[in-house]
Amino acid sequence: MASTSARSTRNRSHGGFDWLRSVNPWEWIWLVLWVLLLTGSGIFCGWALLWLTRIPPVPDCDRITPFHAARDLLYCAESQARTGDPNSLIQSVHLTADWPKTNANYDDAQEILKDASEQILVLSNRWAQEGKLEKAAQLAGEIPLNTPLRQPAQAVIYEWRQNWEQGKATETEIDAALTAQDWAVARTHLETLQSIKSEYWSSTRFPYWQHRFEIEQQAWNQLLTAREKALSPRANDWAEAISLARSIDLRSHVWTQAEIEIDEWSQKLLQIALQEWNVGNRQQALSWARLVPPSSHLAPHAQELLRLSQAEQLAAKAAPEGAGLRPSYAHMFYLIEAIAAAQQIPPGSTFAEAAPDPQPLRFALEDLRQLQLGVVIAGLGQKPAYEWAIAQAKKVEQGRPRRIQGQTLIADWRASIERIEDRPILARAQQLAKPGTIPALESAISEAGKIPLGRALREEAQARVFDWQQEIQVIEDRPILDAAVALADEGKLPEAIAEARKIQAGRALHNRARTLIDEWTTAIQIAEDKPILDEAKDLAYVGSLTAAINLASQIAPGRALYDEAQRAIGLWKAEREYIWSIWEEQGRPTPDGDNTDDAE
Repeated sequence: MASTSARSTRNRSHGGFDWLRSVNPWEWIWLVLWVLLLTGSGIFCGWALLWLTRIPPVPDCDRITPFHAARDLLYCAESQARTGDPNSLIQSVHLTADWPKTNANYDDAQEILKDASEQILVLSNRWAQEGKLEKAAQLAGEIPLNTPLRQPAQAVIYEWRQNWEQGKATETEIDAALTAQDWAVARTHLETLQSIKSEYWSSTRFPYWQHRFEIEQQAWNQLLTAREKALSPRANDWAEAISLARSIDLRSHVWTQAEIEIDEWSQKLLQIALQEWNVGNRQQALSWARLVPPSSHLAPHAQELLRLSQAEQLAAKAAPEGAGLRPSYAHMFYLIEAIAAAQQIPPGSTFAEAAPDPQPLRFALEDLRQLQLGVVIAGLGQKPAYEWAIAQAKKVEQGRPRRIQGQTLIADWRASIERIEDRPILARAQQLAKPGTIPALESAISEAGKIPLGRALREEAQARVFDWQQEIQVIEDRPILDAAVALADEGKLPEAIAEARKIQAGRALHNRARTLIDEWTTAIQIAEDKPILDEAKDLAYVGSLTAAINLASQIAPGRALYDEAQRAIGLWKAEREYIWSIWEEQGRPTPDGDNTDDAE
């Protein structure tokens, strides 16, 4: 039984694979081929879809050539036309200039060509109006032949050149007329220049020549005025003529002529200066010589006198104007020039004896260099820098030209050192005073008092001490003033006044206390005198003017309502006089004195 069962089981197992033996192998091959074919078709369709839907790559317009695709040419031409850059516009024109009409994109290319050409004309015209003619003509000439705007471009270039030639010729005529001082002709040519149909000539060059016209006319008028003064025999007038002629604008054509006449007038003025020198008026001679400008056309004696006046003038400029004047490079320059001018006077000259001695000037220059170096180092603002600067200034020995100036600088630098040394003390005092209590303020006062007399920060420290003493007095007297105010608020004005008077004169709150006392005193006086004045007004209202006057007169001078009472008394007296005058006209008897009532 067992063997039979096993055999049947083995037969079933082999029988399960019998269907595989019955399948044809070619059927498996076709099945695999169909699966591969369907998979490949799906992949290919997906790739095709992606390729069709992708954004095409942007062409590199910097490397574009006419051999690229029409779409790329149009794209680059249009993008370059939008930039407005001259080189890009030229390239845009060249990319769209030679398209055949049979091309499907011909109309689009022509539109881009027209737009770029118009931009080129606008830009080149702007350059032409700015005076850049050649640059404008070159740009406009880039518009290719056989394009719509080629002829207008050539016409506009021709117009620019015509305007340029006319403008240049007119400028030459204007310049010649200004040189000849022919103002009428110059003005006519100016009008011609303004009428040129070009913004460059009418708006740029015309204002320039108009300004030149004004300069030349003003310069000529100055020269004529100077000539009139030079006709006078007086030296003062010659000096004024020289000064006026020297103020002529150097850009004018008149200056060349004025320079010649200035030399002539200078020669005459120096002759007078030499005459003054020969008769002993040396100061007057030098004062005349100082008015003469340097020139190589002067006689030797005149040159020497001029150098002498220059040497003295420069030496005077280099001298410190005050004890506290700081040295400067300008003073050093003046000294160098003064030494040079003095050395140019020959030893045998008439003016050699009066010339400034170069040796003291050299000493002054040497001292000034030392002081200037000290000033530069002291500018660092540190204690060692100030000490070094002081040592440098001490090298200026007694009897030297800059000794006083050096001592003044030393005093200034020592004060700066004192500020550096004492500033921490004052800073500590201010820190101690911050709590604002009496002990804190007293400690601050004690700390600030450590700065001795004569120190640079002593005055500032004393000012701080005064402020802190005032704060202490405020803290001490504030309760008294608050108590007085509280009594006044309760209506106890006399008691408030008595309390406020406890604050003595010279205390920080004394003025405030006096103000409140005056206010409260005024309130008391008004309260006392108001009933009197009101009663007097009532009497006057019923006609008892004399009684009203007598009652209001009880308000003494200095009282709060005194002025108001006096004004009322004046009105009542005038009214009473008026009533009495009517009684006199009516023949009625008038009262004999002020005690008689008006109603009686």
